[in-house]
Amino acid sequence: MSRLTEVTARSLWAGIGMAAILAAGCAGMPPSGKAPVKLTGGQEVPPVGGNSSGSTDITITLTKCASSATSLSCPQAFGTVTTSGFVGTAAHIHRGKAGQNGPVIIPLVKTGENSWAVPDRTFVSDSDFGGYQDGELYVNVHSANNPNGEVRGQLVP
Repeated sequence: MSRLTEVTARSLWAGIGMAAILAAGCAGMPPSGKAPVKLTGGQEVPPVGGNSSGSTDITITLTKCASSATSLSCPQAFGTVTTSGFVGTAAHIHRGKAGQNGPVIIPLVKTGENSWAVPDRTFVSDSDFGGYQDGELYVNVHSANNPNGEVRGQLVP
């Protein structure tokens, strides 16, 4: 085999390997193309004034169940939250209709000064997935000034 043929073959196999790695890495990600949800103080209950804001791309999709060797599907949450205009102290996904407060179902992990993320491999109950599909889940980010929530946004399936 000539040196040029050998280099070409190795490059081809390296490219195929990289494509496989990228495809595997993207397989666990949610579908994209959905507009981010805006978080504002006006959506809090009761409403909070000021210029604080945020956005989230959190979604819940059906993925293969982690504990199953079969093709069973489980609802898994993915996504991030970004805020501005305040220092967040905690962030959560809650279950509650617009205009109502509800219990925390997923605590989010702080990933930076103004950013939060759904913990890796976070699955929700079938009941909470139904709530998501019905528009009954929301994200809110808390602050020292507003410990019950500085900004909030209803998740949209």
